[in-house]
Amino acid sequence: MRTLIYIYILFFCASCAQITPLTGGKKDDSPPLALSFKPENATLNFNVKTIEIQFNEYIALKDLNNQLIVTPQLKEMPNVEVSGKKIKITINEDLIPNTTYKFSFGNSIVDLNESNVLQNFEYIFSTGNSIDSLSLTGQVINAFDNIPRKNALVGLFNEQSSDSVIYKEKPLYIHKTDDYGKYKFTYLPNKHFKIIAINDKNKNLMYDGSEEEIAFLDKDAVSGDTIPQKLLMFREEPHKKFIKRSYLSEPGKLIIAYNTRREDLVNLKASNLIKYVFNNTKDTMEVYFRDNIDTLKTYVYYKEQKADTINIKIATPKTDRGNSSTQTPKYHVRSNINKTLPFYTYPKFKLNFPVRRSLIDTSLIKLQEKQDSGYTVVPYILVSDTGYVTKFDLQAQLKPETDYTLSILPKALSQDEKRVNDSTILKFTTTVIDDYAQLNLKLFFPKKETYIIQLLDDKGDVIEEEYMEMPMSSTSEQTIVYKNIQPGVYHVKVIEDRNKNKRFDVGNYLNKTQPEIIYILNTSIKLMAGWEIEHEWKVQ
Repeated sequence: MRTLIYIYILFFCASCAQITPLTGGKKDDSPPLALSFKPENATLNFNVKTIEIQFNEYIALKDLNNQLIVTPQLKEMPNVEVSGKKIKITINEDLIPNTTYKFSFGNSIVDLNESNVLQNFEYIFSTGNSIDSLSLTGQVINAFDNIPRKNALVGLFNEQSSDSVIYKEKPLYIHKTDDYGKYKFTYLPNKHFKIIAINDKNKNLMYDGSEEEIAFLDKDAVSGDTIPQKLLMFREEPHKKFIKRSYLSEPGKLIIAYNTRREDLVNLKASNLIKYVFNNTKDTMEVYFRDNIDTLKTYVYYKEQKADTINIKIATPKTDRGNSSTQTPKYHVRSNINKTLPFYTYPKFKLNFPVRRSLIDTSLIKLQEKQDSGYTVVPYILVSDTGYVTKFDLQAQLKPETDYTLSILPKALSQDEKRVNDSTILKFTTTVIDDYAQLNLKLFFPKKETYIIQLLDDKGDVIEEEYMEMPMSSTSEQTIVYKNIQPGVYHVKVIEDRNKNKRFDVGNYLNKTQPEIIYILNTSIKLMAGWEIEHEWKVQ
């Protein structure tokens, strides 16, 4: 009987036993914790060369070269080594007396196993009898679109430094802006500093001219505990202006591309010159000439700079077999017609090469309206510049929601029979007023000034631009009516045009001029077909 009881007990225990897998416990999501410092953090009268920091777990360093910032700047970065749970810092130079130093590790310290980040870890000491306690805060934003600039390098220089110091020396104090463009210097002495922000592309902690972007204050110096300082970042126009490239894009057409805008061009002379034109941004020029020459010699004259000389060998066009080609160069026609044409505009054309106005044969350009009984000819007026032209319009009375055919027949455009056009047939339908929206934009300006008002689409492209000069006798309230706007989401930008040149101008560091002020409406405007929308904005 006793044996049966033992067997029963053993069977019961076996049936209750369960096999479960081993687990590693709860995942560690805590960053490393500093347990001790040698010397202590915030030590006064610091006079040693090595610092040791003990942590509660094994650690590693990630991206230390970009994360570690020492202020004031050292001539040589210290050696930083990891040994198990300890960081050892070795300083390789003499320190400045009576100065507070800060070692900012950013997010470089992580635990070894899970890579949990110890964020914004700092070690501070003073070589004097006290820790400096002043701070300086602010924000860096892009001057052109008012978007905060993250990872911009903000530097503080000695107040007595020359303006050229930013090209030659590293700042005494540096800080990188956060995702919101904000910066904060702490533990500053009671001194005045020059403050500069740059987009430090090559990470040399110095400004490399127009290859990088810069921001600065109008006033010469700032000190700690002042009001937050807003810095407008921009790219300066290059001090040296030169031709980047010049080449023949087609027979009789030379392209000259500059490294920046050229507002100072006085004249251009070239062999067999027909005309020359700049693009809208004034950094590329098209030079047209008769190409019955071996070498194109071009001379470009400027107000103050020495003239540029361009000599280009005119190669004879070749066929695939290497024989001289006798194919006549063509006029290529580009138009604003793409299956549809807004009812309120005209057919517009741009040519790849100038044509003499007197050699446009309007009898070979036909505009026809489709009707039930067929097509009827629509009269038009050809509008263009005199002399040689590259653009022209056909001004005609077009009806909404109507089908048209535009024919440009061969030899409608000709250059003494040496260059002609092929046949071009364009079929299109005009739109109706209900396809569009209207925006009545009421603006309240901050002061009587000259402004450029831009209506931007959702991609940031300028759809409409207005120029407004406000005399002292005018009211600060102005209304702009935008008619026949495509439905969509729009934004508004206002540029304070100080020099009245009808474009946005950047600043200049050495001349101490700031970029022109830009205001951007912080809400979008949705326009719907057939609707008239009113919107008010106090520009600020």
